[in-house]
Amino acid sequence: MDDVAYYENGDASFELCSCCGFQFGVDDDVEIEDGIFLSRSEAHDLYRANWLKDGAKIFSGYAFERGQAKGEPLARTVLESQLQNLQVIRKNQTQK
Repeated sequence: MDDVAYYENGDASFELCSCCGFQFGVDDDVEIEDGIFLSRSEAHDLYRANWLKDGAKIFSGYAFERGQAKGEPLARTVLESQLQNLQVIRKNQTQK
């Protein structure tokens, strides 16, 4: 991303993730019941789970190596690296 997801004061940057298309400040504002919202981390987890379930398709190809185009599934090695960086999975979980 060109900008941070959230500034030090907690405000969202409205930046778009070129990988999954998540927009900080928009997609993390999930109302589950009248006036009740998911926390940011819950919204991130939900969005990520749905993105993975839908095939982990690339939102914007400009940020990826040649051969990785918009709408195609993200290369497994890149996906694993990103999930490790987010601490969603540990390195030894990806080796199968």
